Order: sequence, then C-alpha cells, then structure tokens
Amino acid sequence: MNSIKSILITLGTTVFGIVVALGIVEIGVRTLVSSTPKGPKWSDRPVFYFRAPGAPTMQNYPYNPQKPAGTFRIAVVGDSFTFAPFMQFTDTFSYKLQQMLKVSGSPRSVEVINYGVPAYSTSHEIDTTKQALAEGADLIILQITLNDPEIKAHKPTGLTENMTDRFGPLKLKGTIKAIARHWKTLGFVLTRLHNSRTHQAYTDYFTGLFMEEKTWKPFTESMGRLVGLAKESKIPIVAVVFPLFGMPMDATYPFYPIHSKVRDLMTSLEVPNLDVSDIYKGIPLEHLQVIPGVDRHPNEIAHRMAAEHIYLWLEGQMMIPDEFVIKEKFATRLGVNRQRPWVPPQPTPALPPTVSAP
Repeated sequence: MNSIKSILITLGTTVFGIVVALGIVEIGVRTLVSSTPKGPKWSDRPVFYFRAPGAPTMQNYPYNPQKPAGTFRIAVVGDSFTFAPFMQFTDTFSYKLQQMLKVSGSPRSVEVINYGVPAYSTSHEIDTTKQALAEGADLIILQITLNDPEIKAHKPTGLTENMTDRFGPLKLKGTIKAIARHWKTLGFVLTRLHNSRTHQAYTDYFTGLFMEEKTWKPFTESMGRLVGLAKESKIPIVAVVFPLFGMPMDATYPFYPIHSKVRDLMTSLEVPNLDVSDIYKGIPLEHLQVIPGVDRHPNEIAHRMAAEHIYLWLEGQMMIPDEFVIKEKFATRLGVNRQRPWVPPQPTPALPPTVSAP
C-alpha cells in the first residue's frame, strides 16, 4: 500500500513539475510574442498600375517593332525578375538603364526594351530571343534567375494572384489553429519546425535544379540554342545573374555553388557575364523584397541598384556606344552645383570556388 502511495506521489510530483515547466515556458513565449513589435499593416505598393495608350503589353511604353533608323536598341530577355511584378514598369532595371543611357543628351535615340515574362524558363526565352533579334536588337542582356532550369509543359504569360507559396510562412488550420491561438508555445514550436523544414526545402529545390541531370541538361541545351541565335545574327549577348531574395546575402547564403556553375557555363559559351549578388550583401531582405515576407521578387531599390551595376559593367566592357556613356558622375547630390566626385569602387572578391557537381 505504501509503495502504491509512493508511486502516486512521485507521479503527481512529476506531472506537477511538467505542468509548472510548461507554464513557465508558456509565460516566456507569451512575453516574447508580446514584446515583438507589431506595427500597423502597411504597403508601399503602387495605388494603381498604369499602361501607356497603345502599349500592347504591361512591359514597356509603346515602341516600334521595326527599329527606327539610327536607334541603338538593347533587348532585356528574362523572367519575372525582368518583368517585375507589383512594380511600375518604369521602375524596372531595364527602364532605369534606359534613363541612364539618355542622360548623355545624344541626338541619336536609345531604347532598352523589356522582354521579361513572369514564370518563363530559359526554354521559353529562346522564342523571346528570336523576337528581340527580329525587332533589331543591337545588344541582348539575358537576365538569369536561379529557377530558370524549371521544366514547364505550358508557356506562361504571368503569375497567378494569391498563388500558394510552398516555401511561405506556416498557416495553421482547424483544431490545431484553435489550440495554438491559446497555447502560444505550441504555435511557436510548430512555426520553428515549419521554418526549418521550408528553409531546407527552399535550398534543396533550387540547388537540385542545377545539380540534377534531368533539369541541368535541358537548361544547358536551351542556353546553347539561345546563345547560338545571337551569335548567328552577329549580335552581342551578355548575361546578368541575380541572386534569390529568399535568403540574406551573407556567409550563410547557400547558392554560391550555383552562381559559380552558371558563371562557368556562360564562360564556356563565350558569353560575358555579370553576377550582381555582391551589391546586395549585408542588406536586410525586407529592404529588397517587393512585398517583405510575402513576395520574394526584387523591389525598386534592388532594381535601381542592379541598373547602376549593369551600366557600369557594360561601360567597362565597352559595350555602350561612346555617345551614350555618362560623362559626369558624382558621389553626392546635396545641392544644385558642386558635388564630391565619384570614384569607381575597388573590385570585390570572387565568389567561393565551385562545388563539384554532375
């Protein structure tokens, strides 16, 4: 009898201890949650989006498919990073580049045409390149995103509104949602587990696109065909590689091997290539994502930074006609006259070495 009583006392003490421990943890979690700043919901997205009269698409102002005589035309071929969802087309890096080329005041016309289509893969961009060449491109800028090897049975024309994001935040449903509303510790633990899984899934998915033969081989074949079209037409082509804005550009960014692999591919195809990843290092993602925490496409800040970097690189590669080169550059804009002169930055270190892959 005494042994049973002793067991019950021990069991009761253990249960009580667990309850107390869970209570302390719950208090800690509630304190953490309540101390986390919760500002009002806000959005800096445009109140409305505009399209100029006569423009056949949401990509550009109207332009003549038959290039006017004397015009220098740059074609930017890419996907949603070029198109720029949730942004005005006048804020894209292609339009910003056009604005910079017009600064020189040359009497000769210059155009930068945005051929970007959301959800396009490199295989779809072959036809886009044909179109750009038929429309008289003098230079093709191929924008590369790290989902370009994706294989799609259809030909996309855009993104779907409110589409499911498999790498997005946890969304509880039903009974679990009701319980977690009151038991904050459960919601906290489930969220951390979800974030850990999606973080790894995000890394594995995009890495796999470039490391698995079933996607890497079609990608390289499509890229070879695309580049071949430009070379057959004797039109210069360059590539610009963007990072993924779902993870901070720091030492933990997991996609450096992919960047290196793309660089090696473009070099083997004799295509000058620029990786703009370095310019975003150390910048919080919420300053670069078009809708922080919701949509991982680059925003106006990221596009403007890319346009400046692309311009300087093209100038250094002597791929911009001298009449469109910006003659006056300044490090400041603090008044209407004298400014501190601009000095080109020192070269940044190269990306980490390529990791061996199939």
